[in-house]
Amino acid sequence: MAKVSPEIMAVFEKQRVIPMATADKTGRPNVILVGMWYWTDDETLVVSDNYLNKTKANLEENPVVAFNGWADGKSYQIKCRVHWETSGPRYEQIRKMATSGTRQFPGKAAVICSVEEVFQGSGGQGAGQRLG
Repeated sequence: MAKVSPEIMAVFEKQRVIPMATADKTGRPNVILVGMWYWTDDETLVVSDNYLNKTKANLEENPVVAFNGWADGKSYQIKCRVHWETSGPRYEQIRKMATSGTRQFPGKAAVICSVEEVFQGSGGQGAGQRLG
């Protein structure tokens, strides 16, 4: 697993709604925007499965996801391996996020995204450089 620096985590947190990209087993891509997520540590991002129909089908075939965060002229991409949890503390936290707001969401599961690679996403010198 790769570690995500506090600076990179802050970029994602500042953006808040982040693109989540998956692909099915044939490589056909799918990108959605997710706003219900949190970092558990510097190696793990947790996303709420509220309505992840196509995304979930893709991840069952190909359990790899990419996220992109950008803020203040900086951009980073992380690539993760995923699995689902429907019990335990990470699930309970994401479920609470999903069900405690003024707008209720299902919070069916926690998508556990274990960071495997981190890349610079900004243009210019170092564009695309692997950071972790």
